[in-house]
Amino acid sequence: MHRISLIIMLILITSCGSNRIKPTPQQKQKLHVEVISYKIQDSDSFNVNILLRIPIKTLVFKKQKDHFNANISYTFNISERETKAVVNRLTKNKSISVSYYEDTREKERYYQIESQIILPVGEYELLTIIQDIDSHRMFKNTTKVDIEDAPMISQLKAYHEKDNQRHYIRKVVKEDVDTVWFKFQMDDFEIIGETIPFTYRVLRDSTIIDSSTVSIIGNKQNMYDIPIMISPDWENEITIFIGNKGQFSSMKLNIEGKSGTKIWSDNHKEIIGIMAYLVPYSEYKNFSKLEENELIEYVTEYWNSKDPTVNTKKNELLEEINNRISYANAHFSVIGSGWRSDMGKIYIIYGPPENIDRHYDTEFSYSYEFWYYPSGRKFTFSDRQNFGELKLISEF
Repeated sequence: MHRISLIIMLILITSCGSNRIKPTPQQKQKLHVEVISYKIQDSDSFNVNILLRIPIKTLVFKKQKDHFNANISYTFNISERETKAVVNRLTKNKSISVSYYEDTREKERYYQIESQIILPVGEYELLTIIQDIDSHRMFKNTTKVDIEDAPMISQLKAYHEKDNQRHYIRKVVKEDVDTVWFKFQMDDFEIIGETIPFTYRVLRDSTIIDSSTVSIIGNKQNMYDIPIMISPDWENEITIFIGNKGQFSSMKLNIEGKSGTKIWSDNHKEIIGIMAYLVPYSEYKNFSKLEENELIEYVTEYWNSKDPTVNTKKNELLEEINNRISYANAHFSVIGSGWRSDMGKIYIIYGPPENIDRHYDTEFSYSYEFWYYPSGRKFTFSDRQNFGELKLISEF
């Protein structure tokens, strides 16, 4: 992040320092807890599968001889939602090891814990507690758990296998993953011979872009794991449906491109508008009048020439810019696209602020927001026009 932000600053020819920042409230990393229940055959109870993902960056690691080590205690506390009576509780200690210091600071690196609890039909609350034993910091998550009569096919759970370990996928399928496994339960299905033909369909924007059938042998638990190879055509967001006998379960995934990082849009105005933020006018004028196809090719080549790691398919600089644009569109859009707003522009150019202060002027009914950066820069936004969008009113 430090290196990428510095490169962006150099491109902008500013005197701004690096943007390696501390997490602000809007970036706070949280525990990820997913719960899926599976019907136990010939029983009224369900096997409740709990998947906990802990951001590595939130833990304290201590240097050992040839690795770094963190120690945690985790607790799963299941209680009835109405009576608050505890029906199940599990507490264990774990030691987490990584090879390098950089691994302890990686933003998207998680340690995952999978556990199973048997419960009857009912409404429950799952309290997850993580304690970092060395720092004494504590993290909590509360999740509602509804156990009800099982549908014909359960929710899909996706994972990939690496180094003989199972790595669960929440949303993003990394570019080095060739095959995704989908785990689910299905009670009523059609059998052909000795196998069950499960159909999968891949959709993008409601259009089927791929489909096929995977046949597997049934089992008493009616639990199935189906491998599906990732096609090069499945880039970006897709929805995959898996089922049999007209009953399907679906899951949305975001497939990272294997052909390299792409620019943020194919819209002429959006490409031109954002490039105006990021490059000097002397370079901007070279492509501002190009036609759409020429523009995309020119801008792609421009960012490829700035790639800090030319020997990899991923362009980390362009990926950082794409992430900033996505965040701006998601969080600063009031009327139109978020990248057009003052807040969106500053976020795209300078990245996330180190600190944010928010104030409200009760006398004039104005909201103020102050963004502070490690370089000493300060940006002040206000909604003086009372249209809901905070405008830049000063910068230092």
